[in-house]
Amino acid sequence: MHLRDRISLFHLAVFGDWHIVAAMDASRSFVVVDSYRKAANADAPAAWNYKGLTIHADPRVHEHVAELVRAALPQGASVLDLAAGSGAMCLRLKDLGMRPTGTDLVAENFRLHGEVDFVTTNLNDAIPPSLRQGFDCVIATELIEHLENPRHLIRQCHDLLKPGGLLIISSPNTSSSISLAQFVRTGEFRWFTPLQYGNDGHIMPILLPVLRYALEECGLANIQIHSIAPLRFAGLGWWKMRFLAWLLRRMIARPLLEGDFLIAQATRPR
Repeated sequence: MHLRDRISLFHLAVFGDWHIVAAMDASRSFVVVDSYRKAANADAPAAWNYKGLTIHADPRVHEHVAELVRAALPQGASVLDLAAGSGAMCLRLKDLGMRPTGTDLVAENFRLHGEVDFVTTNLNDAIPPSLRQGFDCVIATELIEHLENPRHLIRQCHDLLKPGGLLIISSPNTSSSISLAQFVRTGEFRWFTPLQYGNDGHIMPILLPVLRYALEECGLANIQIHSIAPLRFAGLGWWKMRFLAWLLRRMIARPLLEGDFLIAQATRPR
């Protein structure tokens, strides 16, 4: 039985429907795309949106990343938005005076065709030659956890940057005390349960040290990693979870980043 069939049967058993749809091309890479294809056909914007364009992430991530770009780059800078979704981040960047280019596997979900340059891309594969002109900035918000090979993505981001260019990556923070406590209790990191695997396509959790190692190994410099969005959810009300998180904070030798999302910044050396 093929991987897609096994996952579909698993999802049917757990969730009772065939909601998961995977895109597999000749390279046999696996990407969950059903929710994005449904978003392309939606008439009304989602609750999380920017000027009517659905934000396929926590809005705080988009706001924070846009502010990092605004602070680091002059107006007119070229910015590549990987996995651009509806184009919400591209529009935000355009409003800041940047020159955005979008890429995504689900082209029909991108709403700015004709206004913003766009290239259909499966980021598990090689970046198309049309994107290899060199960008002042590459952003990958809430993307790396959807792909099979984090280092492959980071290597390609390095190659897409001009010398001195800025890379910004965000991902769910698996290394917070709450996420680690959830893993100890259930064997699953926060944001990486079967529900998020099937509905959101979160197939690759990445730990903070691994993200730093990967950025270094791929030739990037000036690496800074921080977290945003303090955790607030119902599970924190359970005293056993709070106690386990407290215990892990005391036992782990290094300070933990406790926000719900990691933000990594790095530059390509000149």
